[in-house]
Amino acid sequence: MTILHFTNCYLADYARLTRTDLFVDAQQGIIISEPSASTRSSRSTTVETIDLDGCIISPGFIDIQINGCFGLDYSATFKEPNDKADFVNHYTDSMQQLLQYGVTSIVPTVTSSFEEVYKDVLLIVGLKTRSTTKADSLGAHIEGPFISPLKKGCHPPETLTTMSNGYDSLKERYGDDFEKYTAIMTAAPEVDGCLDIIHPLTTQNDIVFSIGHTMASFETGIKAIRNGASMITHLYNAMPSNSARNPGIVGLTTIPKDVLPAEQIPYYGLVADGIHVHPSNIKASYFANPSKAILVTDAMYLIGLSDGIYERGDQRIEKKAHLLHLQGTDTIAGSATHLLECVKNLMQWTGVPLEKALATITNNPARSLEISQRKGFLNKGCDADLVVLSPDGVIKNVYKLGNKVL
Repeated sequence: MTILHFTNCYLADYARLTRTDLFVDAQQGIIISEPSASTRSSRSTTVETIDLDGCIISPGFIDIQINGCFGLDYSATFKEPNDKADFVNHYTDSMQQLLQYGVTSIVPTVTSSFEEVYKDVLLIVGLKTRSTTKADSLGAHIEGPFISPLKKGCHPPETLTTMSNGYDSLKERYGDDFEKYTAIMTAAPEVDGCLDIIHPLTTQNDIVFSIGHTMASFETGIKAIRNGASMITHLYNAMPSNSARNPGIVGLTTIPKDVLPAEQIPYYGLVADGIHVHPSNIKASYFANPSKAILVTDAMYLIGLSDGIYERGDQRIEKKAHLLHLQGTDTIAGSATHLLECVKNLMQWTGVPLEKALATITNNPARSLEISQRKGFLNKGCDADLVVLSPDGVIKNVYKLGNKVL
């Protein structure tokens, strides 16, 4: 048995810093309690002490909305015989590359597509993993195609549809066993048939229903929550504006207690790249419910690539630094900002310290997916997915299940 003993460090967990040691069972890849003296002295035990010189240990970062990276689009389809093998190889490489940014788990996001795309990629990106060498998939995030045509964003309009056949509409588009590979489903609750499928989707499967790409009113949002919705996809984007008398979906972040209890306020994704949402709105929504705010990248496959014009199906996307637009329009086509950069933006715009900002990419996403017993925390029994940061937030090391990968 090999035990990693991290000392002279601070633990960033539960939105606070604690100066204490951390112990990891390197064989099982999990966090453990401090071993007894007899365990340490046992011939079968090797203890490796790692002095971190005042650095911070954070749980590995979790991105619950990422559409692709390093040239790989998760919403792909296989047209040639070698396409599947090429996709799998590229996917494996991209999951390894994510580790350098501290991202140890993701929910790969497949945007509005036709049946063949889900048939091709869902079984790959939605397959849940537990790896020592690459970021894990926690299951897929299927964003669309059951969304409002008026708030489609860059989703191809020809792919959009309704749930006129109820739950069968999901199986017709996603595949008969899509539930095995899905962690989050984003849909517009006002779409025909949508409100009726939320309860069976969320109670009979470990799937989060997220409200997004919608024209729904505040009242329709409340109905969705009462039926089982527990998340909002990229708050402010692809939904009506919040106004004095019409709070819309944005208003669900501050539901009055006489309408719904505080624990039913949904988690909400925020793209803190300085492009999707104005910093003032990021600040307001973060402080509305810090324990429900989740920073996401909404990254496209262009993240990690040079600036230029890229084709995605019938669309042409223009990349300028972190800014992605459909060519010749003002329509945002995702982001090219890494998760830790979003954390630093949140710190700058709100004034919160690093440990509080880190909770939005560790504790909060883990709670939202109900996986906090194994991911996103530094508790005993959790996977030893760790990011070591300097006090000013620079990544020094990354560990995946106790295996040092950076």
